[in-house]
Amino acid sequence: MLIKSRKFLIAAIGAATTVGLLASSPSAVAETPVRGGTLNVGFPSDTKTLNPMFSVQFTERQVLYLVYNTLTKLGPDFSINPELATKWDVSDGGKKIVFHLQKGVKFHDGTDFDAEAVKWNIDQRLDEKVGSRQRKQLAPVINSVDVMDKHTVVFNLKKPFPALLGMLGQRAGFMASPAASKKWGKDFGSHPVGTGAFVFKKWVRGSHILVERNKDYWEKGLPYLDAVKFKDTSASVVGLQSLGNGELDYVGQLSPNDIRPITNNSDINLYRATVGRWYSLQWHVYEPPFDNINLRRAIAHAIDRKKIVEITMAGKAEIANGPTPPGLWWYDASIKSYSYDLAKSKEYLKKAGYKAGTELTLYASTASIYKQISQLVQEQLAAAGITAKIKPVSRKEWYGRVVKRLVNFTPTRWTQRPDPDGLLYILFHSKGYANSTGYNNPKMDALLDEARGTGDLSVRKPLYSKIQKILIEDIPNVPLFFAVEYGAARKNVRGFEWIADQIPRFRELWKTK
Repeated sequence: MLIKSRKFLIAAIGAATTVGLLASSPSAVAETPVRGGTLNVGFPSDTKTLNPMFSVQFTERQVLYLVYNTLTKLGPDFSINPELATKWDVSDGGKKIVFHLQKGVKFHDGTDFDAEAVKWNIDQRLDEKVGSRQRKQLAPVINSVDVMDKHTVVFNLKKPFPALLGMLGQRAGFMASPAASKKWGKDFGSHPVGTGAFVFKKWVRGSHILVERNKDYWEKGLPYLDAVKFKDTSASVVGLQSLGNGELDYVGQLSPNDIRPITNNSDINLYRATVGRWYSLQWHVYEPPFDNINLRRAIAHAIDRKKIVEITMAGKAEIANGPTPPGLWWYDASIKSYSYDLAKSKEYLKKAGYKAGTELTLYASTASIYKQISQLVQEQLAAAGITAKIKPVSRKEWYGRVVKRLVNFTPTRWTQRPDPDGLLYILFHSKGYANSTGYNNPKMDALLDEARGTGDLSVRKPLYSKIQKILIEDIPNVPLFFAVEYGAARKNVRGFEWIADQIPRFRELWKTK
């Protein structure tokens, strides 16, 4: 990897050099992979499209990483490695990135993957008329993309942006076939074509998604599996039953309570995720009644996060004082959230002018973890004199409704990104595409803009500390905890390893006989 800007490189791989993460368990065993077989994956599908340019839902990415490749590749420790781009050069103070591409790579439709395809993919994301979900991420950063030759493409940036390399290993970096996209138009999300290790074959809504081995895959020796079948499994209990009887090979998003029935099952391996997803309680800070900061403070002091962790996570999760878990380079141990204090809660409630009996609506996904959190929050608010009514929202519709600001007061969860900008900007900048609280603070915007424009960690770290301290003061979210989650696989499944973003990757797995 040739990088001509040292500060840019440091920021791009900072997470890799400073993160002290929990190891996946059990560790990968060095053995010769076995070819053949179908991996049956159970997940509560919220999949709506397999077009990466419009992808939003969590489960979609599990399929996308099989059908498509990304320009860069995230390592288990958030290191940034080559994938479709073999190397890159950074120059002009971080404002120019030249990507050198893999040669001889074909899309599943037989067309070439080359610099023109990269330019088309990024230009589509930047085109306001297309309406890509990644436009708000990329448009403020990328000025243009130029083709230097068939296997070399240049990204011209408006300003230095170290987080871009990590973003190109996620949704923004999935490369789709221009020819197939033009052929299928709006239906491309149901007929995805990439360069990935598996070729899309079938999607039966509400039932399953099937992808099969790409016999012409460009990464030598991969994949080992003949197929991967994603089965829509409504709940963890059903998924674990199917895992136990061999109908499924893998089930994810399992809590410490979920895994109790299989902890001593000798036919199943458990893999603890390396970085826990951040759970919080959020609201729309721009509309009543949550535009009243004293009400937000009253609610924050009414929440007993320790009890929530004891019940939902069997006491094993880390209580959150902000959006960043310990171990990441932008974590600041001096930041503390609101303590559980009913006296203070009632004091702020009085300042807020809250009238006894006034009912707040607490929206909750029908997923079990959200139902548990919502019920506990409802009980704890009642103890402080606040009435909350729980309104269920289908788990398939919930996330989309949150980011479109169609639900207000609700528990949420977010995975970490390889750079702090990847999460903090999208959630808390007034122009962040996932700013589901409507939070708008000019001081916050200025700090986030400054932090994303430099690659010097000695400058960025104090800026992100200031950012997170302001979040505690303004309370667009009440931090709850960093989840302890597991993936469970049959013993004959080999090669599984967590990436820190907690999106399971199945490309390099195999099954023993």
